[in-house]
Amino acid sequence: MITGTTTNLQTLSWFHVAMLVWMRWLISLVFRLVYPLLTFLAASFAVDLSTASLLITVQVAASLLSPLGGVLSDRFGDRIVILWGGIIFVLGVAVCGVSSSFGLFLSGYALVGLAVAIAMPALQSYVSARSHYSQRARLLGVLELSWALSALLGIPLVTWVAEQFGLAMVFAGLTVVGIATVALMTMLPNDERIHYTQFGGDTSAGVNPIQIVLKPVILAALSFIFVQMAAVELIFVSYAGWLEYTFGATTTELGLVFGLLGVVELIGSLAATLFTDRIGKRRAVLGGFALVGVWLLLLPQSTSWLTFLILLLAFDLCFEFAIVSTFPLISGLSAQGRGTVLAAMTASIGGGRILGSLVAPWLSVTAGYAVNSTLAGILVLCGVGFGIIAMREGRA
Repeated sequence: MITGTTTNLQTLSWFHVAMLVWMRWLISLVFRLVYPLLTFLAASFAVDLSTASLLITVQVAASLLSPLGGVLSDRFGDRIVILWGGIIFVLGVAVCGVSSSFGLFLSGYALVGLAVAIAMPALQSYVSARSHYSQRARLLGVLELSWALSALLGIPLVTWVAEQFGLAMVFAGLTVVGIATVALMTMLPNDERIHYTQFGGDTSAGVNPIQIVLKPVILAALSFIFVQMAAVELIFVSYAGWLEYTFGATTTELGLVFGLLGVVELIGSLAATLFTDRIGKRRAVLGGFALVGVWLLLLPQSTSWLTFLILLLAFDLCFEFAIVSTFPLISGLSAQGRGTVLAAMTASIGGGRILGSLVAPWLSVTAGYAVNSTLAGILVLCGVGFGIIAMREGRA
């Protein structure tokens, strides 16, 4: 189903793509660095880990505000929202850099989370509006590579600087880099009137974001991604405890697993970048998640550390391929209000993660880690069945 037609399509140069990837990498880096630095942050501000984990809660909760970014993108244009997202990001890291208390640092991180929620859908919408649907997975895949690269290339550097020079130096550097990035984004081509022809060519007409999201084809896709994210979060939250409890994994071994998952994320993103357009976006998403469900059902059958690790990596590889393939699929459902649709997807991802993260600890304690994986596999495959029936592919 297509709601609207793309007009005045202007392709992006690879220089502009590199600029967008850089900004996506930078904000992803700050978004992810709280995980390896959580203990360090707790010690720095003299708070316990439960209090420090509020930083993660703030991040995930901020993703629920992404529809605001989508509405702003459709109303004012992606480029201006990208710039404002960058400015809010700079303010956030600057506040973190001068924080002398955890409360102030948390406020700064809330601004970073808001910047991510606003800027991410705008970046994806900007690329989608300037790429032909037949090649969109390639460009959006390149953009999504920044997520994996932020863990592989950025996190080790940031953690080293934090240990050697302290948090203030980390966030001072990020503030300077953020300012330079915002200045760089002003070089992006303007995107006025590029997205679509609204209501028979009247680009001045308003777009009701609720009506767009409630279109059956879009609502089906958002429901699909919500279920998938809630399911896989049952494993992402619990796999470390599973490894410790069942196989006696040490902290060093868990760190190795985290690093391997980062490599697998990169391979999965690259695979989506190279092959999703050729396979077909709907087919890639449904096939990728079907394999995710299979690996999750097999995971509890592991009798050795090596078998568990292989299945876990296979699961994460297929998940990364499927989730990256989902962005171009969603972007093609509606040229009208594309930013709203992509932002609603980001909110669905965040909502699914929140639900899964709340259920996973309770389920693993009361029923065991194997039940987490089995239930996740069943939910994923049920979601795939629903997707086969209800999900469609547009070409907006």
